Amino acid sequence: MQQRKDIGKRLADGITAKLEFDYVCERGHSFSEYHLHGVMNEIISSIISPKDFIPRSGFPHPALARNDDRASGRQREVDFYVYAHDPSAQNVCVEAKWAGSNYCTWDRVLLDLCRLALVREHSLTNDCFFVLSGPIDQVKSTIESLHKNMPKRKYGSNSISILESPNSGQAATNHEYSLMDWGGRFAGNKLVLDGLPRKKNGRPRLPLKIRTVLVRSSSTNNWQTVVWRVH
Repeated sequence: MQQRKDIGKRLADGITAKLEFDYVCERGHSFSEYHLHGVMNEIISSIISPKDFIPRSGFPHPALARNDDRASGRQREVDFYVYAHDPSAQNVCVEAKWAGSNYCTWDRVLLDLCRLALVREHSLTNDCFFVLSGPIDQVKSTIESLHKNMPKRKYGSNSISILESPNSGQAATNHEYSLMDWGGRFAGNKLVLDGLPRKKNGRPRLPLKIRTVLVRSSSTNNWQTVVWRVH
């Protein structure tokens, strides 16, 4: 069985609806990235067949494994990975951030996108998503911070950012972002470089480019969830 083609849209709509429900039920005090992961786990588990897919949270994907001789300790993980028993079926990889948390900064978002790009490069059977969810104003400020801190890459007459804003008012378009400019300067900072897997020579393994497209933005009066595909 193939995985659901609308899984990104289901995540956007389902997370937002569940947050609104939990908020009405006086559970807003527990909202955090941990709570978000629990909601995502419920949604993902409900729309896949356990006979055909195995959902895993905190999955140490081989694309993120360290190859340097000094590597030790816990391997780097993705938030969710759903892999299929059938090698011809698509696996699903998800990284998520709770807007407004201490861990939801522009550089940590970039790190998640880099990791998803590496997972995608590892195998084209990986369907990769980045999920940003939380209070509407915090989601907006996170995206604005990302756009503010990321260098704009020029292609012809257009300035292309790494993620399309859900409030652009335009139809979703593919964004292709180069992490290195012509001078070899990396778009991120030390936190991003330190969080990436290492080659045998000790240098960070970087995806050549990050390609994203906005899948869905879903919101209520209080909460918003935005999902992009990294492809």
